[in-house]
Amino acid sequence: MKKILIFSDTHGYTDECIRIIEKAGKVDAIIHAGDCTRDAEDLSYIYPDIPLYYVAGNNDFFTKAPEHITVIIDGIKIYVTHGHKQRVKYESSYTTLRNEAKKAGADLAVFGHTHIPYTSYDNGIVLVNPGSTRFSHTYAEAKIENGKIYVAINEL
Repeated sequence: MKKILIFSDTHGYTDECIRIIEKAGKVDAIIHAGDCTRDAEDLSYIYPDIPLYYVAGNNDFFTKAPEHITVIIDGIKIYVTHGHKQRVKYESSYTTLRNEAKKAGADLAVFGHTHIPYTSYDNGIVLVNPGSTRFSHTYAEAKIENGKIYVAINEL
């Protein structure tokens, strides 16, 4: 089993992320869906042995981080984006995001931007927005086991 912690929209609240990581036990990867890439970079320095994947959000002005990435963890293809370019605040069905994730061949699509936790399992793609550690006081934990994805939204 692989355990992935998923954060987004931390906006400087890395102390909460550190507390979560320390409490989580073995973590195989961390994903940060943007706003603030500086926070993701700080976490990568604190936890150099945990792979950390991150993208730029709409408040990440002077970063070289990409707008989206696709990573493979334990055979599961994960599409990561912040969501502002996919209009996630304006499309209640997340059509643009779903289409991009499908085009990328993703099994799991991670996004943020809305600060509202969300999970959906349909059409072969799991969508997850962990919410915001700063504003909704939530994060997500994904577990991959035997080719299946299990996602939980957790409160701080």
